[in-house]
This record gives sequence, C-alpha cells and structure tokens, in this order.
Amino acid sequence: MSDADVVQTPLAAAAPTRVTVVSTTPAARSGARWFWWIAGLSLVNIVLAQSGSDTNFVIGLGITAVSDAIFSSAKAVGFTIDAIALGFFFLMGRLAQRGTLWPFFLGAAVYLLDALIYVMVKEWMPVAFHALALFFILNGAMSLRAALRSAGVR
Repeated sequence: MSDADVVQTPLAAAAPTRVTVVSTTPAARSGARWFWWIAGLSLVNIVLAQSGSDTNFVIGLGITAVSDAIFSSAKAVGFTIDAIALGFFFLMGRLAQRGTLWPFFLGAAVYLLDALIYVMVKEWMPVAFHALALFFILNGAMSLRAALRSAGVR
C-alpha cells in the first residue's frame, strides 16, 4: 500500500471550551478583570489608610474601609476581614476568567451590597463608581452567556 492509497480525513475541529470562549469574548474578559481592579485598588486603599494617608480610590471596597475603621485597635482582625474581602474578589475574577457565569453574578451581588455602605454614609462618588463597575461586570456576564450559547458550550 502506497502513500497515495491512504485516504486523508480531515481532523474534527476541537469543541470550544469555556476558557477559549471567554478568551475570545473581549467584554467577558473585561468584566472578569473588574474584580481584579476592585481587589487591587482596595489593597492600595488599605495600605494608604494604614499609612495615615487621607487619599483613597473611589472604586475600592467599603467593607475594607469599615473594617479598618472599626478594628483600628485590633489590626489583626481588620486585616483578616480585609484579606477575606480581597481574596473573594480575586477569586471571583479568576473563576470568571475561566468562563464560569456564577462568579460574575455572585461577585456583582456582593459588590452591590458593598455599595450600600457608601449609600448609608452618603458618599456618592464611590456609589457611582460601584455602579460603573457593576455595569461592566454584568455586561461581561451577558456577553459570556451569549458567546457560550453561540458556541454551543454548556
């Protein structure tokens, strides 16, 4: 049997995965990365607050500001709460980058609750930035949902 007798069959295209779908959907990637921005800028806010600065980023978490204020005499407790909050948002970003929808919605719900802290103290600029971040996070979730359906990924 010669090479000419061998029938070449085309390879079946690999089925898309959630990771490939999210990596090819810019709005989904952007929405997932907002969680990392939230965690990162909140970390900067924590460092600034602990160093005595009055400067902070409006997109940071209200819960970290509250925990730092309440537990100013018990810094270990405040830092533990801060670490849990930062870890949560970092994890939501990581899981969302893998093409999973639930982290978008859970993270958005927790961030919405965090915005209520700023509403209670009538700090409207952080509320506006929370709303902006929520818009992009939820836009990312909707884009990912549509892309997953289009690709036939369950």
